[in-house]
Amino acid sequence: MKALYTSAPGEFGLVERPDPELVPEEVIVKVAAAGLCHTDVIIREGVASHVIYPVVPGHEVSGVVQASGPGVRHLKPGDRVAIHTIIPCGQCKACRLGLIPMCEHLDECGSKRDGGLAEFVSVPARCLYPIADHVTLEEAAMTEPAANAHSAVRQARVGPGDKVVVIGPGPIGLLAIQFARLLHPSLLVLVGTRDERLALGKKLGATHTVNIKKPGAERDLREIVGSGGADVVLECAGTRSSFELAMSLGGIYSRIAIEGVMGVGEKAEISPHHVLVNGMSIIGILGWLTVDFTRAVEYMENRLIDVRPLISHKFSLDQWQDAFAMITERKSESMKVEITP
Repeated sequence: MKALYTSAPGEFGLVERPDPELVPEEVIVKVAAAGLCHTDVIIREGVASHVIYPVVPGHEVSGVVQASGPGVRHLKPGDRVAIHTIIPCGQCKACRLGLIPMCEHLDECGSKRDGGLAEFVSVPARCLYPIADHVTLEEAAMTEPAANAHSAVRQARVGPGDKVVVIGPGPIGLLAIQFARLLHPSLLVLVGTRDERLALGKKLGATHTVNIKKPGAERDLREIVGSGGADVVLECAGTRSSFELAMSLGGIYSRIAIEGVMGVGEKAEISPHHVLVNGMSIIGILGWLTVDFTRAVEYMENRLIDVRPLISHKFSLDQWQDAFAMITERKSESMKVEITP
């Protein structure tokens, strides 16, 4: 089969690999779509510290069941599925508490075992979620980022009447807007730097949008939020300036959820006094739980969220270099880029 493959840090390309072998309790999936994200970029660059080499990357994956190994009862060839690419051991303390991203023996498609940037992938049957026929497989590949967005909104405890600010109109931020909208906030503000993405956010449920690069934008943002500050801020941009803006917007008993990933050595200013006198909670969004993945599937199937406007480009495996160029060099043109083998 064709696969994008990294044999060592910095060694990355399209190769021919053996088809995965059928083993007990696992299923071979013919990949239909695999989304690209920042993790795939740093794997390609050889600077991802969590990767076990060699590996096929790709952790936002959907496909069609090709064959089922012994012991698989609930899936059959032809079933359309989204892949729960985090594979917890189920035995350690974190797993017993349901905290699968903190599993002591965590396995993951695309970093610790072969992922979906290939024609086929083998996955434990328990990690496959059947998808309704009216949901396309390209949409189903958005389940993983949708689970991230659901996790951020859930952990930030967005509720009716809350004043909510989402910083960063990328795929996660735009999905977070949709999940938050369903919880009836009184204000739902999207902050970013690209007008076309902000316009899409308005269509998807934001009550206000602010291009923070424009003159007077921060003053306008504070006027929209009001003197009491925001109840919830979801930081989905992953920059120092967005983190500091999030902290400054929080009001009394506000929840500041940090979903965007900054560099390991990045530092930012925090006022302990500001946190203390406002009773603020700072919440680190360490991935998603199975409940978030399940809800993402259900919300897509019931059209409570719409991922279709976020899928901007599709490329074949042979066009992988163009796909990576789109998300690294032509960011203003792209939203979510998918490889469709």
